[in-house]
Amino acid sequence: MAANQNSIQGPAASNGNASRLDSEFQLVSSLAKLQELERKIHELRQFMPQGLLEPLVPIANPNKATVNNPVAETPRVLRANLDETARARVADVQHFQSLWRDPELKSVWDHVESRINESNGQMMQPTGKWERDYDVLLKELSQEENSKIEQRQREDEEAERATAQSADGEWQKVLERFTERGVPGVRVNAENGADSLAVALVRVGVVFLLKGIPGPGTPVSEWEVSIQTGSRALTKMEISILDCVGSRPRKWDLTFLLDMVSSYADIKQTPCVKCTRLTNDGAQLPTLRRPQPNQQFAEGQPRIYAFDALHSGCA
Repeated sequence: MAANQNSIQGPAASNGNASRLDSEFQLVSSLAKLQELERKIHELRQFMPQGLLEPLVPIANPNKATVNNPVAETPRVLRANLDETARARVADVQHFQSLWRDPELKSVWDHVESRINESNGQMMQPTGKWERDYDVLLKELSQEENSKIEQRQREDEEAERATAQSADGEWQKVLERFTERGVPGVRVNAENGADSLAVALVRVGVVFLLKGIPGPGTPVSEWEVSIQTGSRALTKMEISILDCVGSRPRKWDLTFLLDMVSSYADIKQTPCVKCTRLTNDGAQLPTLRRPQPNQQFAEGQPRIYAFDALHSGCA
């Protein structure tokens, strides 16, 4: 059922392959949920009376007492155990009902009902056992599709990188577009005749130095980042920021770098997206930046990257 990786040739083939995979994912996902429903049905059959009366088992047979189901010391404890068991069983039934009513399975039930009507109730009888573990198959398909997505992303990034590095004066154009945006609290200066920039975060009091590193056949293959400190040592916050910026992806992409550096312009007012606090228990600001997932960029328009702020312990 796996897709043929060599069959993807051009946008049309790619779109057709994606549609086929979507259909296959839908089918395997539905079958996996049906298997889960069957497992739940077998569990539900044990609820009456074994499941509800489980706390009584160690009382009737002390040899069957376990750490999770010990002998109740008092009638009150026994009553509490019976109540808790009943609530757990009710929760299991409700979970089964939610699985049964899953919107994805509605089309399955509709299909089955349609087939029953078409055959006047004469349906092909199953063998009584599942021939495949569809939960495992679904994971395999997911991993395969994720690998293909990652491969396409790498290919797209390589194409972007090649275009950016082959265009004469491309980084100057990126700088011009960024300057025109007028990002609050950010000032950028370019040194004459050099592939280097100074990005000042006015409200934070930090100046980043961006140095273009030449590569084979290109004046700038990637950008090196440091912080201007004069004679003083870097602060703990600056060290953490530099570590994050230095480990960024797309090191060749000046647009990405400028947007990332600019995301620190309001670091003293931006809380962590995970814990929602400005400072953590160690009184540290959220110095990590992650590109927001699933960002959409209009084709033919300059990209603007958005970042989430995180404390180091919340990443």
